[in-house]
Amino acid sequence: MSPLKRAIQSRFEEVSRAELARLKKKTASLEPSARATVDAVTLEVVRGMAARTTERLEGSEGERFAPVLARLFGVREIC
Repeated sequence: MSPLKRAIQSRFEEVSRAELARLKKKTASLEPSARATVDAVTLEVVRGMAARTTERLEGSEGERFAPVLARLFGVREIC
């Protein structure tokens, strides 16, 4: 995995963790195992979104999309 792809995936996961923490009161009534399941499913969804987003970095147009994706998701472009 390229450094830029890794940075975008990390950014998605960071936002996911922040949102889960923000919504902790809403999930307070869940059993610990149910909360762990919610966290795991959320992480898989976020990783899928990051993967689909970074697919544009592959192929001949990757160089064109790299700075756009880096700026859009607030990560430093790493080449």
